[in-house]
Amino acid sequence: MSSHEHHHPRPFGPEHASHYDAGTTAGFAGYHAMHEIVAATMASTLKGNDTASVLSVGVGTGQELLPYTRYGGPAWRITGVDTSPHMLAVARERLNGAGLLARMQLHEGTLDGLPAGASFDGAQMVAVLHHVQGEATRLALLREVVRRLKPGAPFIIGDSFETDPVLMAAEEELLRVAGTTPEKLAMRRKALATLETLGSDEAFFALLQKAGLTAPHLLFASLRFKVFQLTSSP
Repeated sequence: MSSHEHHHPRPFGPEHASHYDAGTTAGFAGYHAMHEIVAATMASTLKGNDTASVLSVGVGTGQELLPYTRYGGPAWRITGVDTSPHMLAVARERLNGAGLLARMQLHEGTLDGLPAGASFDGAQMVAVLHHVQGEATRLALLREVVRRLKPGAPFIIGDSFETDPVLMAAEEELLRVAGTTPEKLAMRRKALATLETLGSDEAFFALLQKAGLTAPHLLFASLRFKVFQLTSSP
């Protein structure tokens, strides 16, 4: 299976891209803190590597990369991959404004479009897997990322888990207080029903182990969203 078939199929158009971060922040307590923690963990894990290369899978609007203005070294190189040109357009403008674009490479497309010899010191993939349907397809994507990592490299993954009704109700309350209309909440419920959640932690860890990833550490949790750091097999 090519990574064209299993990579993040974001059908995010220009309107969605321009409002993505505001909408996500409203229903996600700790959104910016999560990105801060991801970057801090990557920097502490790769401490001493002044020329580290980091891969961001599903980089979206580039929001997750902004903390690297403070974490990591000035010679770090970060490659962001996303299938949506509209999300990447927002990312370019945002990263340029933050003074980060000069050390970034933004790639529109899938992982197999990157140079064949590219090997990264670390990778992160936030809010991607719940858009990918089926365990086999998810496993193929994870293995594609691992294949591009140096042995023993850190891989940080964050995503939504089980559809716990208590946690989903809390998410809706956050959105309601932020001004989301009942009609939009109903549309959100309908959209979430089409997504395949990651299930339990145990099932997720089993999938990660099949991909060659070990030693999960919980870094962050907010309602249904969890972030783990793993290590690629040496």
